[in-house]
Amino acid sequence: MSQAGLQSGVPPFWNQTGIRRVTWTTHEIPSYHTMGGPIMAINFGLANDYNVFVFGNLSLSNTDAEGRVAVGGNAVLSNYGVGAGITPLPPAGTDPSFVVGGAVNVSSGSNASGNTVISPTSTVINYTMGNPNGALTTGTPIDFAEAERYLKCASLFWGSLEANGTGTVVFGQLNLTGTDETLNIFQLDSTNLYGSGLSLAQLNGINIIAPINSTILINITGTNILYGSYQIFRNGITATRENARKILWNFPEALTWSNSTTAIYGSVLAPYAAAATTFSQINGNIIFDSYTGNAESHNELFEGELPEPTGCLVTTSSTTSSSTSTTTTTTTTTTTTTTTSTTSTTSTTTAVPQPRSQAITDLFESVALQQAALSHILNAEGEKLQKILSFEDLRTETILQANKSVESMVDAVSGLELILKQKLELFDDCLCDGDMP
Repeated sequence: MSQAGLQSGVPPFWNQTGIRRVTWTTHEIPSYHTMGGPIMAINFGLANDYNVFVFGNLSLSNTDAEGRVAVGGNAVLSNYGVGAGITPLPPAGTDPSFVVGGAVNVSSGSNASGNTVISPTSTVINYTMGNPNGALTTGTPIDFAEAERYLKCASLFWGSLEANGTGTVVFGQLNLTGTDETLNIFQLDSTNLYGSGLSLAQLNGINIIAPINSTILINITGTNILYGSYQIFRNGITATRENARKILWNFPEALTWSNSTTAIYGSVLAPYAAAATTFSQINGNIIFDSYTGNAESHNELFEGELPEPTGCLVTTSSTTSSSTSTTTTTTTTTTTTTTTSTTSTTSTTTAVPQPRSQAITDLFESVALQQAALSHILNAEGEKLQKILSFEDLRTETILQANKSVESMVDAVSGLELILKQKLELFDDCLCDGDMP
């Protein structure tokens, strides 16, 4: 890292206005968020190194983001942690781990990895967050307006790509199947998944079946997105945090986005959405217009490779000069970009009747996955509640939130148990008929 970068608190691959150099390639751009680790893709531009990135306001409590956090608007946080999952720890006072462009109202919590950088025009209502590896400073290391422009354009671009993967809904579980070794793209209607009549909220599981090292792009249309309570699988096995690094959930039309108990594996790009979460988790880059709630943010930054949205990239003017003792020549080169318009297409899938033996096999697999999902939800929510109740500064509000979480979990599990019971009854009927695969 250059000495200039250290002094200004701005990463050396950003200019002083917060715009990255235009010569973006995966071979040239440094990986700032790993401080010398593997080079990452640059799909998310200025948001690439941030676990949580919102253009507007952020309001979270009693939770944490393992990675960096950037807020273009106001930050209202209580008992919130930043950067505890960044390894190795950056040199003290060098990392813009928590950036705020608007008003600051932050009580308790800790920024474990670096500086909290607020705009010179920000109003500080309250700031009692600890900075063990940095300090509260002023600056504008991120151009939020440019980041918003690029990411909204990129979301539309990726959302317009033609699908090469297929999907089916079997006994309430969405199975996404792709065979490409590099990139598998899926196009989903959130209100009617592959002609099943079920919405994203009505599923009881999602299984992504594709080469394990391939990038997964899941484009989901719809203005109001709501996840249900279920588990996400990768090739029939519970998805892992490592799996999440190659998955992107893209919501180019969403105006609202909410999730209560499902653990999302993969980055979430919903640049137009006001997001709300309760006692859940997202593993990856998290990009919203605004964001409220208390979900955990796990620092599994996106490592997939997507087509570069060249029409969305910003280029800058570069000036070079040469001189002698008698003459000076100045050459200015300007590159102009244009934004391409995209058109979303929706395909209709007609269900083909399966042989009865295959249907029974699918039912058996679905029951097994459903049982695993129930166990996962109970374990995850139990750990979450233990964490909440371990806070030293335990308030009535926190206890009420925990109680609300338990009630929500009980309702969700009851619903899943009912679905599981119905599946088992179907399975018993199949056994009675004597038609086993």
